[in-house]
Amino acid sequence: MAVVRYKNQSEYAFLIWINNHPGSFHSLDTERFHVFVKTVARYRSKKWQDYSYFKKRVLDHAPKFGENNIDIFHSKLEELLRFYKACPIPTVSLEELGSIKKNSPKSILFQRGVKDGKSYIVEISEQEYYSGGASKETLKKAKLF
Repeated sequence: MAVVRYKNQSEYAFLIWINNHPGSFHSLDTERFHVFVKTVARYRSKKWQDYSYFKKRVLDHAPKFGENNIDIFHSKLEELLRFYKACPIPTVSLEELGSIKKNSPKSILFQRGVKDGKSYIVEISEQEYYSGGASKETLKKAKLF
Protein backbone atom coordinates (compact mmCIF):
# COMPACT_ATOMS: atom_id res chain seq x y z
CA MET A 1 0.00 0.00 0.00
CA ALA A 2 1.37 3.38 -0.99
CA VAL A 3 1.29 6.43 1.25
CA VAL A 4 0.83 9.77 -0.48
CA ARG A 5 1.82 12.99 1.25
CA TYR A 6 0.62 16.33 -0.08
CA LYS A 7 2.98 19.18 0.69
CA ASN A 8 0.48 22.00 0.20
CA GLN A 9 -3.00 20.71 0.97
CA SER A 10 -4.78 24.04 0.40
CA GLU A 11 -3.21 24.46 -3.03
CA TYR A 12 -4.11 20.89 -3.95
CA ALA A 13 -7.73 21.34 -2.83
CA PHE A 14 -7.91 24.61 -4.80
CA LEU A 15 -6.65 22.90 -7.96
CA ILE A 16 -9.23 20.12 -7.60
CA TRP A 17 -12.00 22.71 -7.27
CA ILE A 18 -10.87 25.16 -9.97
CA ASN A 19 -10.13 22.47 -12.59
CA ASN A 20 -13.59 20.87 -12.37
CA HIS A 21 -16.06 23.48 -13.72
CA PRO A 22 -16.33 25.60 -10.55
CA GLY A 23 -18.68 28.15 -12.10
CA SER A 24 -21.42 25.63 -12.84
CA PHE A 25 -22.75 25.73 -9.24
CA HIS A 26 -23.47 22.00 -9.50
CA SER A 27 -23.71 20.24 -6.14
CA LEU A 28 -20.46 18.32 -6.75
CA ASP A 29 -18.67 21.56 -7.62
CA THR A 30 -20.07 23.15 -4.48
CA GLU A 31 -18.82 20.18 -2.46
CA ARG A 32 -15.33 20.55 -3.97
CA PHE A 33 -15.40 24.25 -3.02
CA HIS A 34 -16.39 23.30 0.53
CA VAL A 35 -13.49 20.82 0.67
CA PHE A 36 -11.18 23.64 -0.44
CA VAL A 37 -12.51 26.02 2.24
CA LYS A 38 -12.31 23.33 4.94
CA THR A 39 -8.70 22.67 3.92
CA VAL A 40 -7.89 26.39 4.07
CA ALA A 41 -9.40 26.52 7.57
CA ARG A 42 -7.80 23.29 8.77
CA TYR A 43 -4.28 24.20 7.64
CA ARG A 44 -4.67 27.92 8.44
CA SER A 45 -3.82 29.11 4.93
CA LYS A 46 -4.38 32.82 5.51
CA LYS A 47 -3.21 33.90 2.06
CA TRP A 48 -6.49 32.62 0.53
CA GLN A 49 -8.47 35.10 2.62
CA ASP A 50 -6.80 37.98 0.76
CA TYR A 51 -9.17 38.91 -2.08
CA SER A 52 -6.45 39.98 -4.52
CA TYR A 53 -4.54 36.69 -4.04
CA PHE A 54 -7.74 34.65 -4.44
CA LYS A 55 -8.72 36.57 -7.58
CA LYS A 56 -5.25 36.23 -9.12
CA ARG A 57 -5.14 32.46 -8.50
CA VAL A 58 -8.64 31.93 -9.92
CA LEU A 59 -7.88 33.96 -13.05
CA ASP A 60 -4.54 32.17 -13.53
CA HIS A 61 -6.38 28.86 -13.85
CA ALA A 62 -9.72 30.00 -15.28
CA PRO A 63 -9.25 33.23 -17.28
CA LYS A 64 -12.92 33.32 -18.34
CA PHE A 65 -14.18 33.11 -14.76
CA GLY A 66 -16.55 36.03 -14.21
CA GLU A 67 -15.65 38.89 -11.86
CA ASN A 68 -19.07 38.55 -10.22
CA ASN A 69 -18.46 34.83 -9.56
CA ILE A 70 -15.08 35.60 -8.00
CA ASP A 71 -16.83 37.99 -5.60
CA ILE A 72 -19.47 35.36 -4.79
CA PHE A 73 -16.94 32.61 -4.10
CA HIS A 74 -14.64 34.83 -2.04
CA SER A 75 -17.59 36.03 0.06
CA LYS A 76 -18.66 32.43 0.55
CA LEU A 77 -15.08 31.51 1.51
CA GLU A 78 -15.05 34.21 4.21
CA GLU A 79 -18.50 33.19 5.46
CA LEU A 80 -17.58 29.51 5.72
CA LEU A 81 -14.30 30.32 7.49
CA ARG A 82 -16.21 32.37 10.09
CA PHE A 83 -18.63 29.45 10.49
CA TYR A 84 -15.73 27.00 10.90
CA LYS A 85 -14.16 29.14 13.64
CA ALA A 86 -17.40 29.58 15.60
CA CYS A 87 -17.74 27.47 18.74
CA PRO A 88 -20.98 25.83 19.80
CA ILE A 89 -22.54 26.73 23.14
CA PRO A 90 -21.41 24.21 25.76
CA THR A 91 -24.19 22.46 27.64
CA VAL A 92 -22.06 21.83 30.71
CA SER A 93 -19.55 24.22 32.24
CA LEU A 94 -17.22 24.21 35.21
CA GLU A 95 -17.18 27.25 37.47
CA GLU A 96 -14.60 27.83 40.16
CA LEU A 97 -16.25 28.55 43.48
CA GLY A 98 -13.34 30.79 44.38
CA SER A 99 -14.72 33.36 41.98
CA ILE A 100 -18.19 33.02 43.53
CA LYS A 101 -17.39 32.39 47.20
CA LYS A 102 -14.13 33.60 48.67
CA ASN A 103 -11.65 31.06 50.09
CA SER A 104 -13.35 28.03 48.56
CA PRO A 105 -11.22 25.83 46.24
CA LYS A 106 -14.19 23.62 45.21
CA SER A 107 -15.59 23.59 41.69
CA ILE A 108 -19.24 23.42 40.65
CA LEU A 109 -20.66 21.78 37.53
CA PHE A 110 -23.58 23.44 35.77
CA GLN A 111 -25.81 22.28 32.95
CA ARG A 112 -27.51 24.78 30.67
CA GLY A 113 -30.31 24.07 28.24
CA VAL A 114 -33.89 24.75 27.18
CA LYS A 115 -36.96 23.39 28.95
CA ASP A 116 -40.55 24.31 28.06
CA GLY A 117 -39.32 27.03 25.71
CA LYS A 118 -37.24 28.79 28.39
CA SER A 119 -33.51 28.72 29.14
CA TYR A 120 -32.41 27.02 32.33
CA ILE A 121 -29.29 26.53 34.42
CA VAL A 122 -28.91 23.91 37.12
CA GLU A 123 -26.07 22.68 39.31
CA ILE A 124 -25.27 19.00 38.65
CA SER A 125 -23.23 16.42 40.50
CA GLU A 126 -19.99 14.91 39.26
CA GLN A 127 -21.79 11.59 38.71
CA GLU A 128 -24.40 13.31 36.52
CA TYR A 129 -21.64 15.06 34.62
CA TYR A 130 -19.92 11.78 33.73
CA SER A 131 -23.19 9.94 33.01
CA GLY A 132 -24.29 12.40 30.33
CA GLY A 133 -26.37 15.04 32.07
CA ALA A 134 -28.78 16.03 34.78
CA SER A 135 -31.34 13.59 36.12
CA LYS A 136 -35.09 14.32 36.07
CA GLU A 137 -35.00 15.18 39.78
CA THR A 138 -32.18 17.67 39.24
CA LEU A 139 -33.95 19.23 36.26
CA LYS A 140 -36.99 19.90 38.49
CA LYS A 141 -34.72 22.24 40.53
CA ALA A 142 -33.65 24.18 37.43
CA LYS A 143 -34.05 27.95 37.35
CA LEU A 144 -36.01 28.92 34.23
CA PHE A 145 -35.39 32.33 32.67
